[in-house]
Amino acid sequence: MLRDIFKESLQKRLVLGFLVATCITGIVATFAGIKIINRNTMDEAQRRVQQDINTARLIYEHNMERLAFQVRCTALRSHLGDAISSGDMLALEDLKGLIRAGTEVKNGQGTECACLDMLSLVDAEGTVRYRASNPAAKGDNVLWDPVIRECLDKKTPLSATELISSERIERENPLLSERLKISIVETPRSVETGEKLLSDGMVLRAAYPIFNTDGDFKGALVGGVLLNGDYAIVDKIKETVYRDEKYKDRDMGFATIFQGGVRISTNVMTKDYKRATGTIVSKEVYEKVVEKGKNWIGRAFVVNDWYLSSYVPVYSIDNTIIGMLYVGILEAKYRDMKLLTMWIFLGITTLGMIVAFIISFWMGQTIMERMRILKQATETIATGDLNYQLPSSKSSDFGVLDKAFNDMVRSLKDRDDRLKETFEQLTQTKRLISLGQIAAGVAHEMNNPLGGILLYSSLVLEDLPEDSLARQNINKIIYQTNRCKEIVQNLLNFARTPSGEKMPLDINEVLQVSLNLVKDQSMFHGIEIETRLTEGLPQVNGDRSRLEQIFLSLFINASDSMAEGGRLTVATKLISRFPSGAGESMEMEKICLLASSHTIKITISDTGKGIEKAHLAHIFEPFFTTKDPGHGTGLGLSIAYGIVHKHDGFIDVESEPGQGTTFSVFLPAKEADSPERNETEEDKRVG
Repeated sequence: MLRDIFKESLQKRLVLGFLVATCITGIVATFAGIKIINRNTMDEAQRRVQQDINTARLIYEHNMERLAFQVRCTALRSHLGDAISSGDMLALEDLKGLIRAGTEVKNGQGTECACLDMLSLVDAEGTVRYRASNPAAKGDNVLWDPVIRECLDKKTPLSATELISSERIERENPLLSERLKISIVETPRSVETGEKLLSDGMVLRAAYPIFNTDGDFKGALVGGVLLNGDYAIVDKIKETVYRDEKYKDRDMGFATIFQGGVRISTNVMTKDYKRATGTIVSKEVYEKVVEKGKNWIGRAFVVNDWYLSSYVPVYSIDNTIIGMLYVGILEAKYRDMKLLTMWIFLGITTLGMIVAFIISFWMGQTIMERMRILKQATETIATGDLNYQLPSSKSSDFGVLDKAFNDMVRSLKDRDDRLKETFEQLTQTKRLISLGQIAAGVAHEMNNPLGGILLYSSLVLEDLPEDSLARQNINKIIYQTNRCKEIVQNLLNFARTPSGEKMPLDINEVLQVSLNLVKDQSMFHGIEIETRLTEGLPQVNGDRSRLEQIFLSLFINASDSMAEGGRLTVATKLISRFPSGAGESMEMEKICLLASSHTIKITISDTGKGIEKAHLAHIFEPFFTTKDPGHGTGLGLSIAYGIVHKHDGFIDVESEPGQGTTFSVFLPAKEADSPERNETEEDKRVG
């Protein structure tokens, strides 16, 4: 099938490629979008549940603070300290009005938290002096209650949630016995754990210290609200957090107070629309929250539906976990929102894929049309018409491609013109070579007349008296004749065909000979020549004519860069890979690239116009030149680089625009034979 596809026309392959790319993109986007929607929806739901549980905890703590505030106000406005001192309890009959009558749990509506279930006055030893909800029960000691005990010890107000046995609760208020009778609903888990009936009650407790008018501590006023069967807090949480919001005739959110793992106050409804008191929490939640003391947030099945739930532990005054506070949001709403969002996303993605395919098909048609235009243009250029350019009227849709094509054609034309120019320069170079050969022949023929002039001038000088005025003129003739012979000899040496053989050479002598060939020419007029040639340098193995060619090329380039005059500096020195003595630092000159331990560095510096940084990386490339057309072939430095490389050396350049240029040539010095090594080899031969 793949072979058949690739045999189709380019247009069909483009359309098929666009279709496959669009489908893959749509599928990937769909899966990624569904995953992101699912994660974001659940994250948002969990964030809301986390906020809801924080609000529920604030409402729970607010009810405890209201209880503590009510006990405090009662203690401050009543003369309880004097009553404890005098033993007159008739003055405390008004406290009965703070106790709610009966259970007052009707139609699922809880009593207001301003009313108390328990209110007792105890002395400093913890003995009950008066119970507003059960005046006949008094005289017992209640130091078993940690809230009362700590309040009496520290003489400070305290409030907390505590578990109190059913017997003690009934002693506090006999009317509370009905609310304590919450049987655990039988479930597989409750049967497994053997839980049948709660034996304790969960109570909000608050104690406030009592002082008489003289400031003596007399005891404490203790109040309490039984949470079992009291729905005021959970209904307040539901009203505040969820505002009676419904979804498909179902309440959106619920709140529950657990005693241990059993619901004792909740607005979660069973299937027969009764509060689900007595039902128990799942084992997973119980172990994590009650046993390990960690918060739990996640998806949980509560009574008859799935909820996004959050549980937090409820602690007693001694930091023991005695229950949990729960809020939950109906998952169905977020599940339906997620599905709706997914369907909308799928619809948008599908529509986008269709639109993308239509656009891709149109783009394929456009690309094919442009390819036909480019094919016609390339055929025109192939015929040799390098002046062809794509018309501007046809490049409106693919301006970048058309511009690149036109730039390529201009580049080809420019390169063709440069090749023609280079060919002409090479032809001129051949003419110069022939002219050089003729000049060498002329120089050779001039040697004989110059020798005759020198000979006869010397003979005339010998015959002249010492005091003759003509001796000075004859000396000038001899000096100028010697100078002409030296110039002719240097010209002959330079024009001689290179032998290609390397021999020991004095690099200072090679430099001096090369410099003598050009220093008196017109191009060096106005240029100061300075030489710093180190004496006693070791010899180098090299081809004299090739090295002279390098130095002449560098001298001429230096003169070209100093058209207005300047200074040419030629220097040599010996550098070593190793320090020659203790404390002497080694000069780092890249000589690690050479095999020899000693290197001769030849430096040729000028004060000319310098080289642009952008050109430094290309100056050793063939045919690269910064000179004006007709003033250079771009081969001089390239040839010099090759010659230096064949001599096992390297050439480097440093330049700053407007500050001159420095060329450095590194050549390995000829290694002298080690006497110790020769002696050792001789000993071996003798042995």
